[in-house]
Amino acid sequence: MNRGDAIRLVMAYLSADDIVVAADGAISRETYAALDRPRTFYMLGSMGQVGAIALGLAMTRLERVVALDGDGNFLMGASGALMIGGVRPANLFHVVLDNGTYATTGGQPTVAAGMDLAVVAAGLGYRWARRCLSDPHAPGAVAQWLAAPGPALLALAINEPDEEPAGRIPMTPEAMARRFRAALEEP
Repeated sequence: MNRGDAIRLVMAYLSADDIVVAADGAISRETYAALDRPRTFYMLGSMGQVGAIALGLAMTRLERVVALDGDGNFLMGASGALMIGGVRPANLFHVVLDNGTYATTGGQPTVAAGMDLAVVAAGLGYRWARRCLSDPHAPGAVAQWLAAPGPALLALAINEPDEEPAGRIPMTPEAMARRFRAALEEP
């Protein structure tokens, strides 16, 4: 499974009411290409901040908040994961697409290859944390993750080469923010 496949899989399991925070770079672009929705916050230029932004939303909203993250982003934003584990919002669901690289910035290796990010999340206080290394098990793992008590983290292995990332999102950051705020204000 590559990054695009993993994002399409996760998005297929979400409800229309779910709030999504997509990591900057290729993850936001792939999420937009897979399923653009007004209740998705596409991060631009804020590497490592997915967890912190998702936490802020989870603390102020009743809906499920889904953080789409990469292993490099997760490691850069470890303080956000620490806060999630400390606050423990029941409506926060964090998925980390783990390919062992900072894919958006050129494929530099991360230290994630030598660790189990689910164990890290459990140690930080996530109520549920699992790792999925096998493509055939990925749909079941996503279903279990979204049915688990939050905060829940699924480290989903990406073991096929990534395709070229989708094109840039054809909206300005201001337009994305306005659209996202308006979607959250709808009853």
